[in-house]
Amino acid sequence: MPLLRYPLLFTLGILLAACQPPSNNIDPLESEIQRIVQQSVNNMVFVEGGNFMMGDFGKLERNSDGSQYLAHWSSDRDDDFMHKVTLDSFSINKYEVTWEEFDTFSRATNRPIFKEGKWYHLPEIPAYMPNWYEAKAYCDWLAEQSGLSFDLPTEAQWEYAARSRGLKVPFGTNDGMIDRNGSNIKGGKDSQKYPVRGDYYPPNPLGLHHMSGNVTEYTKDWYAKEYYQGSPVLNPLGPKMGQKKVIRGGSNASSSRFNLVVNRDSIEPDQFDYAGVRCVVKNLKPLK
Repeated sequence: MPLLRYPLLFTLGILLAACQPPSNNIDPLESEIQRIVQQSVNNMVFVEGGNFMMGDFGKLERNSDGSQYLAHWSSDRDDDFMHKVTLDSFSINKYEVTWEEFDTFSRATNRPIFKEGKWYHLPEIPAYMPNWYEAKAYCDWLAEQSGLSFDLPTEAQWEYAARSRGLKVPFGTNDGMIDRNGSNIKGGKDSQKYPVRGDYYPPNPLGLHHMSGNVTEYTKDWYAKEYYQGSPVLNPLGPKMGQKKVIRGGSNASSSRFNLVVNRDSIEPDQFDYAGVRCVVKNLKPLK
């Protein structure tokens, strides 16, 4: 009899276990991924498409005789050619991607945690991407996780958003200028050693924080010095190939001329720079 009871009890135990409700235990990493993806979607700002004149629109200056002339904001030549651009609507991150977000991506994709242990490696501080390819991989990962078309912004999308849908403002701040007392941006001799959290300075009129200064930002485009002169009007994507990628927005350590919303800079895609990113979603209507 004992030999028969034990198999019966064992079978009964299996049946009882099968009848129990499923465990509510969720993998902590999976839970964190879901939270970060939802946070990224919630932080998107809708940018209605439209037309604008891309490039250095200049400012009026006076000659010694009192006559006026149009002077460029930027001392570089690659942004001088004003050209019409028409963009479809899209959404863009309100803030630069943070260490919290980028570290979650790194853990989810079995990448090493970049810059781990640095004192400025805080969850709410903008992350420095290892290179352009990692920035692109982050936005692609968001697309895979969310089912939305997350990607790096094109250079035209970036400038249109920084200028609050094409306003003629030199800086992507709340009033379009730099306050030398440091209420909306710091640069040059007033620069901070490291970037600040996403909402440290007020946003531009569109609702985007730190489009000038804080962290230089990657865009999707290859860089070409003369590209503006042959750029298509509708949703320009940049040159088909190149050696460097366009970066925009300056940084906390840049002088003011590099923080101009019209200023263009570039970097080799596999080279490390103190650059971050904010992603876009191409959508014709707001996400929420």
